[in-house]
Amino acid sequence: MTADERRQAIVESTLPLLLKQGPDLSTREIAAASGVAEGTIFRVFDTKDELIEAVIEAATRPTATLAALAALGPQTLEERTESVLEILTGDVRRIRSIFSHLARAGVQPHHPPKPPHAGHHDGRALVIAATATAFEDYADQLTVPTETVARLLSALSFASSFAVTSTDTPPSPEALASLVLHGIAKGEK
Repeated sequence: MTADERRQAIVESTLPLLLKQGPDLSTREIAAASGVAEGTIFRVFDTKDELIEAVIEAATRPTATLAALAALGPQTLEERTESVLEILTGDVRRIRSIFSHLARAGVQPHHPPKPPHAGHHDGRALVIAATATAFEDYADQLTVPTETVARLLSALSFASSFAVTSTDTPPSPEALASLVLHGIAKGEK
């Protein structure tokens, strides 16, 4: 196993433990779940806190979201808007769920998010760029640049994920797409 594969195996096997037990999990438990010796953890990570930060970063990486946006086939503008909103709201739900589980387990990131550096990318910026790309073929049908559309849909996906009351259900991607494309007013322009 290469050093990168070992690191990835440790990170992947630590997330379920972290969600279940919180930050008090032992390096012995991590090693057993990872299939490595306990000392190997400290050859890969300086501290357990550094490992926990790596686990959180990996868990919130938008890999599946980027793939879903890239895989969209030919659609009408309305269908594309609905599909993108479904992907983006799914990403918001996934990240909120991870942080909710971590919070219940008593895990809080110890450091503020680090700025992107070589080999590390800002996940939100990548999602915005991929969303803008998903609308490039529709640019002649839009009143704003595709990056503006991407930022608007991202913000709308995030904002609509918050329920006002405990019985609220968030608006569907179809309802959000209709709102974006047709506004809130009835009738003709």
